[in-house]
Amino acid sequence: MTVGTDGSRWGETALRWAARHAWNRGDELLVLRGVHGGSTRPLTRDFPLLPVRIRITGDNPLAALTEAGRESELLVLGCRGDRHRYPGLGDLVVPTVQGAHCDIVVVRGSDDAVDGRRHLVTALVGGSPDDPVVLARAADTALTLRADLMVLHAVPDPLTHNPISTQRQPDEILIAAEKVMAGLGRYPPTSIELVRSHPHEVIATRTDSDLLVVGRGRSGAVMRSALHLAPCPVLVVHDPGPHGTTTRGNRRATWTPCLPWPRDARSTVPLRQTTAGSI
Repeated sequence: MTVGTDGSRWGETALRWAARHAWNRGDELLVLRGVHGGSTRPLTRDFPLLPVRIRITGDNPLAALTEAGRESELLVLGCRGDRHRYPGLGDLVVPTVQGAHCDIVVVRGSDDAVDGRRHLVTALVGGSPDDPVVLARAADTALTLRADLMVLHAVPDPLTHNPISTQRQPDEILIAAEKVMAGLGRYPPTSIELVRSHPHEVIATRTDSDLLVVGRGRSGAVMRSALHLAPCPVLVVHDPGPHGTTTRGNRRATWTPCLPWPRDARSTVPLRQTTAGSI
């Protein structure tokens, strides 16, 4: 796992998020930082057994982040840094996400969400080809965080919104999501819901989640909305395609010996499917 930090508030928040996640999974953590990127001493104090490597990024952090994504399963960065002192996304976030060769987490949102106090991971599906890998990553991450999983498909109500042309019916997408979850073998307590609303409205109101999981999608509109509006960290899933590696998707969460297994250790749990009339 790799995390980029420049010593800013969100850079240090991303560093703590990545350290806790790497600790839970039993992974090594590679820290990319600038010359003035701050100290990693709090990591060794809070996670004394976490293997940590440090690499200085130099004057081209985007190139360093892109290259690190080639050798990592997960890349973590804050929503903005010292180069971007105003509200909104930092200049490096979207180019890094678009050029990433692995999954990427952009850390943003409230302290409760960043610290994982809500015990809920939310995944958005929309009938795109990357839905299966989004669900697999969301389930794997929820197991690591010992959280429940909420799978949402957001479609505006045609009676109250302008109709949106879709290639697949909402019920078909929900059934496909349920089949993917059932085929995983191991997954957390999961609910699957249809929400009659625009995706960006659902994203902005997910104040109950510790993590929002999305794919890049056909147009990237949902991904961009999540990066700009989500009140919690966002995991953008990289789908390597039919000719790419499948090791990331097949990997299951692991825990260090000092941590308990999830509170629900059953191999499967009943899926609950509902339809919500509004957000």
